[in-house]
This record gives sequence, structure tokens and C-alpha cells, in this order.
Amino acid sequence: MVNKEVKTMIKSCSFSLIIFFFFPSLFISQQDTLLYRITFLDKDFNSFNINTPIQFLSQRAIERRAKFNIPIEVNDLPLSKMYLDSISKFSEITIINQSKWLNSIVISCYDTNAITTISNWSFVSNIFQAKSNTIVKYDKFQNLFSDEKEEIVVNEHFPYGITYNQNHLHKIDYLHDIGFQGQGMHIAVIDAGFENANELHALSKVFEEGRILSVKDFVAHDGEVFNDHSHGTAVLSVIAGYIEGEFFGTAPKASFHLLRSEDANAEYILEEDFWVSAAEYADSAGVDIINTSLSYTTFDDSTQNHTFADLDGNTTVIAKGSNIAASKGILLCSSAGNYGEAIWGRIGTPADASNVLTIAAVDSLGIRAGFSSRGPNASVEVKPNVASVGHNCYLVAPWDGTIIRANGTSFSAPMISGMVACLWQALPKLSQSELRNLIQENSSQFAQPDSLLGYGIPDFYKAYQSVTGITYKLSEDLKILNVYPNPYSSGFSELQIMISSNIDQTIELTFIDALGKPIHQTQFSVASGQNKVSISNLPAFASSVYRLRFKDEKEKFYFQSLVIHN
Repeated sequence: MVNKEVKTMIKSCSFSLIIFFFFPSLFISQQDTLLYRITFLDKDFNSFNINTPIQFLSQRAIERRAKFNIPIEVNDLPLSKMYLDSISKFSEITIINQSKWLNSIVISCYDTNAITTISNWSFVSNIFQAKSNTIVKYDKFQNLFSDEKEEIVVNEHFPYGITYNQNHLHKIDYLHDIGFQGQGMHIAVIDAGFENANELHALSKVFEEGRILSVKDFVAHDGEVFNDHSHGTAVLSVIAGYIEGEFFGTAPKASFHLLRSEDANAEYILEEDFWVSAAEYADSAGVDIINTSLSYTTFDDSTQNHTFADLDGNTTVIAKGSNIAASKGILLCSSAGNYGEAIWGRIGTPADASNVLTIAAVDSLGIRAGFSSRGPNASVEVKPNVASVGHNCYLVAPWDGTIIRANGTSFSAPMISGMVACLWQALPKLSQSELRNLIQENSSQFAQPDSLLGYGIPDFYKAYQSVTGITYKLSEDLKILNVYPNPYSSGFSELQIMISSNIDQTIELTFIDALGKPIHQTQFSVASGQNKVSISNLPAFASSVYRLRFKDEKEKFYFQSLVIHN
């Protein structure tokens, strides 16, 4: 989650959002400039009508509402243009953010007389002074990121490589194996920035295939997210990262909107407003899932700190926004927080939100991470809801693209977000609430949820099976999936063998010539699941057709033909 973790030309959406944005830079030069949230009483004198939603929602967003019988409501409408125009007439005021769901704007103003005048207007219901323009320069995310014979290299658990255990803990690899890898699912990642994301090899496919659908900055409004903080890049890699045979994200074929709402150099309460605006944009774009690895409890202005009583599921601005997003049919995954070993100890917000799937952190063995925040929320609802790998979680380093381990519920949240995408792809008729319940019901401690892991560790294939009745079957013993290149010649440096096994075991491989005579023998070890075996420096065989005989530990034989020509 974004509290204290990893240091770190795109096309815009294809639909037209006719919203009145007045978004210059947030940072005003005058020392007496203050920030305010102004909330309007209604949306009267509006240029739009709920009967013509295509003017302010994408077709995909409208279809999601229709699919789940969600009505178009007044809170879907943009703000009243007349009200915005009235505010904009003050030269001393700059509108820097707006929220249609909360019917509010955030402004900067250096003249309190203007605020006094506005407060007396009949269509203004509330004015909240948030903070001065002083920015405290620090990084909230630091300290979160360890004789010549043939040569045989076995890539265990191909194509997962080092990420096998964190995927297999949830049996999501079974869903991947039958074809559900997030295709067609749209995920919004709302974070602090995505530095270098467009430069990393592990994320190259998602860019090359046009699956970065849009990027947007709700803090600086400069249209750029790839030069900001790298926290979002690390989060994105957990879902979308792919390096063949080495790294496999939880939904590597999903599509993404990359949205910046978090200012990593300060902590002020209006960041929650920026997040809500980002969530509104994601909804309007038609996303299915929102991942938020952010958490708010205390601020640079301590008078605005949240109390535990505030975290009742629907009081903070960001919790309200989260619940509204859920009401629009979006499933939200939120990090629980990293306060487990701190004095606070509890979840932050929006992790407290009633309709959010809040994610605690465990390691790949399912053992809880001590830093993972505890529940419940102030309304005594089960929080966190479920848990995933956030302790020693493998991800891609934003600075150089290497695979590293990192700690934080920032990473357990995207682990689940990607898996949700795969399960929802497989079960598209379920609503977000039905899917959320299904995931909880198929978690390790559903019968006895607690304040540490909630309902426990989800089994995503079990959830799929409970609806479809389809059982995943591992190969009974050994299965030779492919041998290539075939024909093979000494000009090729390696012979590649794709092999799956239901157990960890040692395999004996024998090359048998056309006369049935064994002419070469070697051994290699494989792990349970799929493996890629590379054999180089093989002896020079005569051109012919050979049989490859594989013998497993039960002394069963499996054969594959190989043509060799030189």
C-alpha cells in the first residue's frame, strides 16, 4: 500500500467525456494560498440529462450498468456548469479538482474574502479548508524494497519461474492453464505514479499490444504518469508483468488504465478527493476492477487525522467514493495497510469501506506478515476480507527491470486484483458483489473469519469449480508436451523439452537409435507442474529418426520421436 513502500504518447480513452475541467498545476506560488473543498447543494442547471448517458459515460460503462440492472443516477451527471462558471469568475480562485459523485470541487484561493462570498451562495452546502500550499518533501514509500558433458537447465514451473509459489497458493495457475489470463478485463490502477513502466521489458507486451488504454494524472494534471513515483509501476508488475519462464503476473493479458491520485511527497486529506475523481474517471471509462494500494490515516496537518471512529466503512471521502464505485458494478481491491506492527495497528481507509475487498498480506506459504494491518473496521465488519502474498512478494524493480522481492500490502492487493480479473473473465454473469462473496466463501477460514486475515486465503480454482462443476485434473504421472526444434541438428544450441509432472521427481532420458539401441542417457529433475528443460552440448548424433524414452520414478516409460539431421 502506498504508505511507506517501494521508491521508484499513450492514447487517451476512446470515448468522449464532456466534463468541465479547469486543471492547472496544483502548486501555487503565493504563500497564503489555501486549498478548500466546496460542496454544492444540488446539480441544478445541468447541461446533461440522465436519459442521455452517452454524453458523459462510455458505451462500456453504460453496458456494465445495463448488464447488472444498475440505473443511471444523478450522481453520474457532471457538476453544474453554471456553478462552476460562477466559481471561475473569481480571479483569485483556481479549480484544481472536481467530483461528480461527491458533488464537490477542490480549489486554491489566496483571498479569504472570496471564500466568504461563496459561502453565502444558496447552492453551496459546505466549505472545508484543507491545507496550505506547503509541500513537505519526503518519500512516503521508501524502505519497502534481495569434462564437457551436455548441460541441462530445468526451468521449473514454466512459465511461472520464480512466481510459481505466489500464484499456486491461490490455484490461479489452474485458471491460467485453461485460458483465463485476464483477456478483455479492464483494470484501473490508482497509485502514486508509474515511473519507467513504459521502459520495462517485463511490461513491454501490455504496451505493445495496446492494452494500456489510458493514463491520467489527477495531482499535477500534466498528462504524464511515467515520470512520477515508481510505486505504481511495482504494483502494475504484480498483475501485468511477464518474462517467459521467469515471471508471470496474476492477469498478464488484462488491459489497464494507469491513474495517478497520490502525491508521494506529502500527505494531505485532499488526496482522497483526487482518488475519488480518478475512480469516477475509471467508472466512466468502463473498468471492471480498481486496484488501490493506498492507505490514509494521518496527515501532515495532524488536525485532519482520521480517528478510528471515522473508519466505519462510509465516512471518509475515499470510503464514500469506493462504495459508490462498487454501486456502479466495479469490484475494488484495496491494500489493508502496513500498520500491523505500529501503534495504530489497524487498517487505513479505503480499506475500511464496506463494499471493498480488503487484502491482508501473507508469504507464499500462507503465513501472515506481521506488518499487515488488523481489522475490523469501526462498524465491526470483517476487515481485512482476504489475504494474498505481500511478504517476500516477487515483482519487477521499476529502476532496472530485475525481479526482486518486496514487502507490503501494496503488493497483496494487486495479487488479488489480477486473480479477480481471471475469475470474472471465467464467470462473467456474476455481479461484483456476487463475485466478492464467492471469493470469500472459497477462502481458507470462511467458517471462522478473524481480524488478521479475514476469511483467509482464497482458492480461485475452487471458486470457479463451485460454480461450474469443472474439476482441474493434473496429469496422472508425466506428460511430454513438446520437444523442439524437431527436426534437430547440431547447428541448434539447445534441445527444448516441455514436460509436466504431478510430483517433484527425477526423470531419466534415453536416446534410442533406429535399431533400438540406447546410445545416450542423461537425467534431470522436474517440479510439480509444467517445466521447460534445455539440453545443450549434446553429442553429435548421425542423421536419423530417434526415439526419446523418458522414465519417471515409478519406472513408467513415455516416448517421443525426434528427427536429427546434420
